[in-house]
Amino acid sequence: MLISNLLLAFVTGLISSFGHCLGMCGGIVAIYSARQPVLATTDGTRPSLLTRIGALTPVHIGRIMTYTILGALIGLVGSLLDQVSGLVGWQGLFSVLVGLAMIAVSLSLMGVLPPIEMALASLRGGTSPMKRMRSLFGKRGFWANWGLGILWGFLPCGLVFAMLVVAARTETFWGGALTMLAFGLGTVPTLLGFGLAANLLSPKIRGRLTFYAGLLILLFAVQTILRGLAAANIIPSLIIGPVMLW
Repeated sequence: MLISNLLLAFVTGLISSFGHCLGMCGGIVAIYSARQPVLATTDGTRPSLLTRIGALTPVHIGRIMTYTILGALIGLVGSLLDQVSGLVGWQGLFSVLVGLAMIAVSLSLMGVLPPIEMALASLRGGTSPMKRMRSLFGKRGFWANWGLGILWGFLPCGLVFAMLVVAARTETFWGGALTMLAFGLGTVPTLLGFGLAANLLSPKIRGRLTFYAGLLILLFAVQTILRGLAAANIIPSLIIGPVMLW
């Protein structure tokens, strides 16, 4: 199951980076790039590609570190809940609950339900890491940019929440961490490249990519629920060759 989780996380990050991530985080990349002296065009010359990548790398390292740590914690919580559920004979309940949460998030990404960012923002009581991020925009140095990335990772995002739910189903500390690491790496190509590739796509196409990312999560949600029902002996398991579907 871990391999399928990693593939789901990476592919979702890769696909959604052209749609959802560009809309949510494209502004952050633009503001950061505009306020970094090393990225500014001077005398009609533009910094080299390696220079621009080097300036943005610390931010993405921090962002992915936050995702990875959150994934590790949620995976650990999943393992503890699984142990407790096993003691009382409800081993499949956790998988079913995770699957239902994944369905809700996927429907939000597909536009069927309201954006989950609204609910996440309300839970924070209107506060946001963006207030602290403003003081770090334009600052030089690895640690300032790394700190900016750390805060970036805590911004309310429905897609990150969806991936945390996927990380929870691994029910292990390392499984959760690797799942969020794979997701973060999947978002790097677009965001690290200033969203240049995504800017060539129309908003309609970007919306479709977000829809497909939600559809992918929905398929894995159904699989997660079926595995929970199989663990509870409500339905039989389905194994095709060496692959256990549920």
